[in-house]
Amino acid sequence: MSTVHRPIWLRSLEANAGLVSCIVVDGEVHDMRRNPWTMEYQRVPQLVAEAIREVAFKTVIEWDPVTGIQGRDAARWEELARAVGPNEARGATYAVAPEAYYDNEPQRAFVTVEDFAAVMLAAMVDGTDRPTAFVVNFANYAFSFGQQPSQTERDLLARLAKAIIGRDSSEVTGPRNLLVLVSPSAHALPLSMLPGPAHVRVVVVPLPDREERMTLLGDRLHEWKLKNQPKRGQVAYDDLVDALDGMSCQDIFNIEELSRRSAETEELTADQLLSLYRHGIQTSAWEALSRDKLLTMPEVLAERVKGQSHAIEKVTAVTIRAYTGLAGLQHSRRQRMPKGTLFFVGPTGVGKTELAKTLAEFLFGDEEAFIRFDMSEFNHEHSDQRLVGAPPGYVGYEEGGQLTNAIRKRPFCVLLFDEIEKAHLRILDKFLQILEDGRLTDGRGQTVSFSEAIIIFTSNIGAAEINPACSDEEARDAFQRRVRDHFVRDMGRPELLNRIGDNIVAFNFVRDRGFLAEIMRSKLGPLRAQLQDKYGIRAVRIAEERTFLDRITRDIDPTMGGRGAITALTKWLIDPVSNFLFTEISDRSMCIGKTLVIALAPDDSIRVALETA
Repeated sequence: MSTVHRPIWLRSLEANAGLVSCIVVDGEVHDMRRNPWTMEYQRVPQLVAEAIREVAFKTVIEWDPVTGIQGRDAARWEELARAVGPNEARGATYAVAPEAYYDNEPQRAFVTVEDFAAVMLAAMVDGTDRPTAFVVNFANYAFSFGQQPSQTERDLLARLAKAIIGRDSSEVTGPRNLLVLVSPSAHALPLSMLPGPAHVRVVVVPLPDREERMTLLGDRLHEWKLKNQPKRGQVAYDDLVDALDGMSCQDIFNIEELSRRSAETEELTADQLLSLYRHGIQTSAWEALSRDKLLTMPEVLAERVKGQSHAIEKVTAVTIRAYTGLAGLQHSRRQRMPKGTLFFVGPTGVGKTELAKTLAEFLFGDEEAFIRFDMSEFNHEHSDQRLVGAPPGYVGYEEGGQLTNAIRKRPFCVLLFDEIEKAHLRILDKFLQILEDGRLTDGRGQTVSFSEAIIIFTSNIGAAEINPACSDEEARDAFQRRVRDHFVRDMGRPELLNRIGDNIVAFNFVRDRGFLAEIMRSKLGPLRAQLQDKYGIRAVRIAEERTFLDRITRDIDPTMGGRGAITALTKWLIDPVSNFLFTEISDRSMCIGKTLVIALAPDDSIRVALETA
């Protein structure tokens, strides 16, 4: 046998061939893999047939429902069909018609599923003059039945089970005849109706491992057309190998072809090429950022998020780390990791969600790049199916998953999982996979990458237990301890915290009424814009604005933070203005070009009036 690397799945196939009567090959069966004997790349079903032939079987019959019999032993089919005896296989109505089998190509015979099943089943039961393996590609189309098979299908399943069990072992010398079912979805096959593991083994073909990707790049990278093409032994070369994790060999061949096509106009770097392949975008949104823009980041974020300088500082540091390409150095496969991971914790209404929204708009120019999932809606056992999609055969399969669909549509985004502590434990396992592998596979078998996203978790764990009167530093320490205790002791998920690292960001209590006044003042802008757009009001003026806002802040519960400020603003400003417009304005034309004046009366009532400019 060759000393060339043979992946585990291929070695498992070799070990079970001749040991059991049926092998189901599952997983990445439509991919191309390197043949360890010829060093050429072949489709997995072809490689399966080659491996079986190398191990024990001199005759390998390859068949699929579209092209029929094919491969080097196709000419053996007629001989085998006659030797088996079709009458015993299918009954008196069955008749082999050799003249219909062959087209002009001697290596291909067009055989129906009924004819193939008849000969194969008879050969498996009665034996052949030499060990024969039957390799069925697209077996999920040939031997896939519904939840309630018809009587004809049940009869076929019974004969198939009998064929797999075969003759008494005492009557058999050497390898038994073998049936190999190649299917991308083993669950689509009626495995539950077939004999157990003593007769049937499942071999899963995974995505290529690192050694396979390294070998493929070593064979083909010189054909890629790249700017600053990496060389073996360079860090950039290893990074590219890691960046290809989660891709099939066919994907890598496709990227090679894309590099040649792209080079006709402009040679791309490896990162640009991968972004183009994954997302159809030649220029990454991260590359569109500039140093000058990032220098303004703290000030821009602080315009909308008040009193959280510590959180803004941490978010800025994570963003700069992603921009410089140094995110994830603590991980061995940093290229596939999300650009950044943050855990926001703190009392309600302090700006956790607002900071995430502001970050999305700052980085990607659009608040639509902010994607939020409320984890209180995902607290049931099977909630993970809503995120990644239902498996085949279940309701909602065709729709895909809410999370995977969202990332596929917007790969450059800030992804917020709100109130993470309320998620079911199975959901946490999905998060662990995202942080570890940077990808998820949905129910339809399609893989999405999170490598261009910033992931943010939020929680108010400990908010009810921590004294708002303590210092900011004491509160932050207490929040961080409470989060760690919750995930380690209460939920048993310390590995999730390990992936987050030191990026637990505790938000301060908003105790300073000056900050509360700033929050309310920041909300006046949208109000002015709405009144101008809908009513034609030229301006909105609050008489003695500082005194007005100071009065409102006295009604705010500090433990409610920004939400308390919004509630107070609604009571003292929004409701009086709404009532004025409803009761006093019969025609919107009365407002055009005028100034809306809001004043606080000595008795704490609110007076609203229109003034001509």
